Amino acid sequence: MRSLVAALAIAATLVLPASAAAPPTKTPGELLVGLAMPSAGFQVGAVRGRDVVFAKGFEIDLARELAKRLELRRVRFVNEPLFSTLLVAGRKEWDVALAQISVTSARAKRVDFSSPYLAVDQGVLVRAGLPRPGSLAALRSLQLCAERASTGGQLVLDRIKPRRKPRLLENPSKLSYELFTKRCDAIVFDAPALAVLRRQAPDRYGALAGRIVTNERYAIALERGSPLRPRLDAALRGLVADGTLERLRKRWLGTDTARLPTLR
Repeated sequence: MRSLVAALAIAATLVLPASAAAPPTKTPGELLVGLAMPSAGFQVGAVRGRDVVFAKGFEIDLARELAKRLELRRVRFVNEPLFSTLLVAGRKEWDVALAQISVTSARAKRVDFSSPYLAVDQGVLVRAGLPRPGSLAALRSLQLCAERASTGGQLVLDRIKPRRKPRLLENPSKLSYELFTKRCDAIVFDAPALAVLRRQAPDRYGALAGRIVTNERYAIALERGSPLRPRLDAALRGLVADGTLERLRKRWLGTDTARLPTLR
């Protein structure tokens, strides 16, 4: 009888038709995807060692659709507990990283990026019982929390400049827990993920106060000089052209957060 771990590993693998002209991946016929779980709506699953099983979410389905377009037989997901580790310079064990990675000039010096696949701003979600702040000035008196080494964390430090030292935490799940337990008055994180989080558990949190315009673009990270990039960009263009990317966005993320009030 197969072990539980072996069975779970099989469940996490997507079998696809073979191709005579396979893309240049680390393991022939396989797309190995680096994640930074969990994030509501984008990527959730169970971790066994480093392998992610029962994975689901917008970026999970995006990876699977890309693998189909690349005619790869399998998709495998591995988790990196620290988001920042995905963006360090040097060789990567994975072929691509999908983890709500915003393109910045500093990051582009350490990794290569695909064409963007989602436009986002930062959002502000407040704890239950707290009145909705309507401006950046109103946020400055609050205990703010954000993810360490993220664009949201940098936004808190550089633009909001709160009076109390912000708490910079390791991952989005810690942010949501600290907000629920009222150790944070508000969390600053990617607006689409916060919208999903509140929709899934409206009784746990206060208002989604609004968005702070940052005009960020999510893209897929690759090892510098990766020969996979041209094929990946072509596959992404196909997903945009036939409406697949928009269908995935609506399925997993729902309402367009560009309609949220703007905090200035």
